[in-house]
Amino acid sequence: MNKITKKINQQILGAFFLLSSSAIYGLFGIFSKQIVKFGFFSQGWIRYLIILLIISVMFISGRLKWKRIEKKDVKWFLTWILPASFQPILTFIAFTHLPIGITYFLIYATMITGGIVSGKIFFAEKLNAKKWISISLILIGLISIYRTDLTLINNKYMLLALLSGLIVGFWNTLTKKVSTNYGEFQMIFLDSFSTFIISLIGYFFIKETLPNFSNVNSWLWITGFAISGILSSFLLIRGFKYIDAQKGSLILPMELVFASIFGFLFFGEVLHLNIYLSGLLIFIAAILPVLDLPKSKMV
Repeated sequence: MNKITKKINQQILGAFFLLSSSAIYGLFGIFSKQIVKFGFFSQGWIRYLIILLIISVMFISGRLKWKRIEKKDVKWFLTWILPASFQPILTFIAFTHLPIGITYFLIYATMITGGIVSGKIFFAEKLNAKKWISISLILIGLISIYRTDLTLINNKYMLLALLSGLIVGFWNTLTKKVSTNYGEFQMIFLDSFSTFIISLIGYFFIKETLPNFSNVNSWLWITGFAISGILSSFLLIRGFKYIDAQKGSLILPMELVFASIFGFLFFGEVLHLNIYLSGLLIFIAAILPVLDLPKSKMV
């Protein structure tokens, strides 16, 4: 297998991982609505504690090996982890105070921006014609899906959603700086530990309470939320390992399509014609950058 063929296969594999991650992330809004009995911070530290326990078992049992972090990578881990420690809390607050649709719109508007800017700053990637077309199609799709919700952008939670999306855009792409040297589960563990600490401090500071264990549904949902977080993060880190930061950032809005489908399946939300058309536009936007692959030379 020559280098060009290998590069093409990696791009396709990376796109597949990111699409799979987007499908799982599409459940985020549903999970958030099902665990409202938890507070802003309590859902964070409980969810990430579950993640830490699951991954710890994998390390203790010998199924995973921990690699010592080299000095040169410390700055990238800190740049990747610290801002993102607050992001899940911001997202949870936004989802519980804004309609799911408008929250997704705001988060993805700035997430795409963050991913594109990150690709330019940290990886010297360039925007070509296909990427500009993809960005335009995504924005048209976003506006078409959520145009009826745009009048709701009139409160402080809008800013939290925008900031959350920007952080996610950088978080997604900066995984490329360390994912070639460290395992996905080790990266997820370190990221989760940081968010766990921030959430736990907030929990004690504002004296939140936890739902009773007799409320089985809430605890089952938050456990499912944690497991889905592990899977989605694993697929995302693995996907960005194989694909350019900007290309990957343009694939992730497929989450919106999956979220609409899950909204229909779980809540019976009616999918109007504009949802189908917008989904098609976002799907085209997602695959366009992947089609921009190196061409094999004729032998």
